[in-house]
Amino acid sequence: MTTATGRHQPVLLQAVVDALRPCLHGLIVDGTAGQGGHTEALLDVGAVRILAMDLDPDAVRWLAARFHGNDRVQPVHASYSDLLDRLGTERPAGVLLDLGLSSRQLETADRGFSFRLEGPLDMRFDPTSGQPAAQLVNRLPESELAALLREYGEERRARAIARRIVAARPLQSTTQLARVVAAAFPGRRRLHPATRTFQALRIATNEELRTLGLGLAGARRALRKSGRLVVIAFHSLEDRIVKQTFRAWAQDGLGEVLTRRPIRPNWSETQGNPRARSARLRIFAVAGNN
Repeated sequence: MTTATGRHQPVLLQAVVDALRPCLHGLIVDGTAGQGGHTEALLDVGAVRILAMDLDPDAVRWLAARFHGNDRVQPVHASYSDLLDRLGTERPAGVLLDLGLSSRQLETADRGFSFRLEGPLDMRFDPTSGQPAAQLVNRLPESELAALLREYGEERRARAIARRIVAARPLQSTTQLARVVAAAFPGRRRLHPATRTFQALRIATNEELRTLGLGLAGARRALRKSGRLVVIAFHSLEDRIVKQTFRAWAQDGLGEVLTRRPIRPNWSETQGNPRARSARLRIFAVAGNN
């Protein structure tokens, strides 16, 4: 994420470093490396090797440029859900998944993630693969669109929003969609009316919850004995999956949940980086070979 001054600031940086400090001697996988802030911090405290993965090809190019000539970092264009295939027989000591949308993605208008910037209704993490969000917006039946907004956006006005979207179709741009959604809300709101709608469409477009389930399972199987899985979630749907998955693993004797409660950003971090407010970090330690 990026601060008001334009400087990239990874979320919960010190908490990530502390969580993965016991893993510095082995391979660490940064499964959502983004702009490389967490990767760099781990290198600074002595990580011997990091596999820096990202589904966004623009992020991978950024990582390749940032760590050019550093043989301790290997940038890879891939989803963290494909971790097992990328590792082969190698077992990492630690895996980090920062599930948040990067500032670079949000602030690039033609990626279509922001309801404040004019851009196409895309929202794909990998623009070279899959269908853009416009396909959902302009083709889903009203009832299915409402169900999507309710399930992935936890949007209470899902039916009213879906009705207005269908009536206004075809919709071509982010700001056009945002205006249509805002019209479904009477009065002023503290949260922008389109926030939950854009979240829901982004999650559906990228199959984020399915990817998270696959990624968690793959990471656990890949990690070596006593290896650590660190996950930062930014909304309740993701965090619920992580919490319930970690708890189920612990009950099955597969390891230990090291965070009784999620680690949250402190006041100074949220002041410098308001987008960090909703971040929740959880840690799981694997008991043995899986």
